[in-house]
Amino acid sequence: MRYNSVYLVKRIGIALVTLYVAVTLNFLLPRLMKGDPASALASEKALGSQEVANALKAQFGLDNPSLWYQYAKYIKQLLHGNLGVSYANFPSPVADVMLKALPWTLGTVLTATLLSYLIGWLIGIRGAWKPGSLFDNSTLFSSFFLSSVPFFWIAIIFIMIFSFYLGWFPLGQAVDPAYDSFAWFDKAKSVLYHAFLPVFTLIIATLAGHILVLRNNLMRVLSEDYMLLAKAKGLRASRRKYMYGARNALLPSFTGLMTSLGHVIGGAITTEIVFSYPGVGMVTFNAILNHDFPLIQGSFLCIAISVIVCNLIADLVYPLIDPRVALN
Repeated sequence: MRYNSVYLVKRIGIALVTLYVAVTLNFLLPRLMKGDPASALASEKALGSQEVANALKAQFGLDNPSLWYQYAKYIKQLLHGNLGVSYANFPSPVADVMLKALPWTLGTVLTATLLSYLIGWLIGIRGAWKPGSLFDNSTLFSSFFLSSVPFFWIAIIFIMIFSFYLGWFPLGQAVDPAYDSFAWFDKAKSVLYHAFLPVFTLIIATLAGHILVLRNNLMRVLSEDYMLLAKAKGLRASRRKYMYGARNALLPSFTGLMTSLGHVIGGAITTEIVFSYPGVGMVTFNAILNHDFPLIQGSFLCIAISVIVCNLIADLVYPLIDPRVALN
């Protein structure tokens, strides 16, 4: 299927307008919070000196009370690829703070997202193929239970069981305290060892939704006329199950997968907080506590861009994998 120019322009235009709105809200929302980050930093670093606070306000661009002035300066910096300087990590640029945290988030949340979808799809396919079986009923019960449990509660329970009582995994952090003195192989082993429980927690916490979505999609597909025709033709059950059933049932889940991939950069804030994991979610949480406007803006801007880009990719790819979708 070929795209027409109207479809491409419309989708890209919607993405650009959404990005502009996200950038504007990204500027306004942190400034609605109470507190003065310059005075707070001066109180912490210089015993509350007013001269230091005024100098920090000038450095941070907060010396002019006009929001229009700050907004124009913010847009100008963005166009030059400058995300500003982090208040709490002064004088470190926001980009450096984000780049330092990003690999930890990608390594855990991206891995957990892909594995969760894969496992959820496989379980959902098996359950839908034999509805009402012991496997299907137990899966449904577990899914409804897990879907009602918050992420942080699952994380705390896993830490209590596997870390505190059994001692199989560390209580938190991303690496061993002596990480810098390790050889490369021991460093990799330390990273994987500390990442296992956060990844496992995210998989369990997000698995239920993927199981239910694919099971319901496949149940709907199995009732279609072409599935009855395939059975009447004598096609093997495995071929009907995967080539006809699962293939079409997976299509609606594609958009959900792309949206989840877009949120990967944002990390799983609650999980990273519980495990004291130094990802983007933890950085964002600390930035909010410290009224670190540039870091808050940088974090949410990266999240917004990733979500918008992934949704745009989904809009452009979906018609190619499902010809039934109208290009309008």
